[in-house]
Amino acid sequence: MFGRKKKKEREMVQSAERFAMAEAPAHVVRKVPQLTTLARSAVGNRNYQQDALYVTPSKILSSNKKTRVLAVVCDGMGGMADGGKASRTAIQMMLQGFQNVERSEELNIPAFFRQGIGAIDQMISSFPKENGRGSGTTMVACIAENNKLYWASVGDSRIYIIRGHRMYQVTRDHNYWLMLQEQVAAGEMTMEEAMGQRHKEALISYLGMGNVSLMDINEEPFELQLGDMVMLCSDGITKTLPDAQIKQIILADEVKPEQKAEALVEAATHANSHSQDNTSVVLLHYEEVDIKKAHR
Repeated sequence: MFGRKKKKEREMVQSAERFAMAEAPAHVVRKVPQLTTLARSAVGNRNYQQDALYVTPSKILSSNKKTRVLAVVCDGMGGMADGGKASRTAIQMMLQGFQNVERSEELNIPAFFRQGIGAIDQMISSFPKENGRGSGTTMVACIAENNKLYWASVGDSRIYIIRGHRMYQVTRDHNYWLMLQEQVAAGEMTMEEAMGQRHKEALISYLGMGNVSLMDINEEPFELQLGDMVMLCSDGITKTLPDAQIKQIILADEVKPEQKAEALVEAATHANSHSQDNTSVVLLHYEEVDIKKAHR
């Protein structure tokens, strides 16, 4: 009796082993979330580079601590030398501030952006005037805290979020057209009259004014989903390429992921070969990667 019981037990074990071998996949691929970052900038047909950018190198996201990534794009203006100085100063100050708080356990990111924007604005407004003209810069910035995204914008550089086959502009252009739209909505002028205004693209907010108050900062974080892409860019992209073409390049399978920022800048340069402005792009991609590749 006991012999039959042991035989039955052996058969059960062998059956379980055969089942496990049949069901086990040939190769298990373990994946981890990563914020992949890309950046590209070009002078275009201008004599000076007045754009500046920074982005934290790609980072694997940890499950037991907050991982933060900073991205900033600035488009300088004013005197030929001071525009570049303004944009570089804005990048340097934002990066220095970020490095001071990057590993803080708790960080109020909207407050960090407001304080940083105020300090940068005051610094640039104190620059010596060139031929009686001051200098300034636009700025768009993002901080991704794991999958939570915060952004800030002053001026007419832009931030887009690409999810699936849709692309959303999440910042406003801080120019005279914004005020004209409000007047149209209030019935104070017609859309035709607004469209006819010559200076509708003139900036009404930028860093270097000395009293900047118009800024876009999201107080509640935007939750990224796997596959989402975030694009920060100067108007060298958006004034040359329509949104449909930008989205097509970002989503194109034939453009390798690591070449998408470069492809956007090259498309803008080729589309406007005679008078292309400085052009800058930063891309953040929230994705899953093979854990083996992540640790290479």
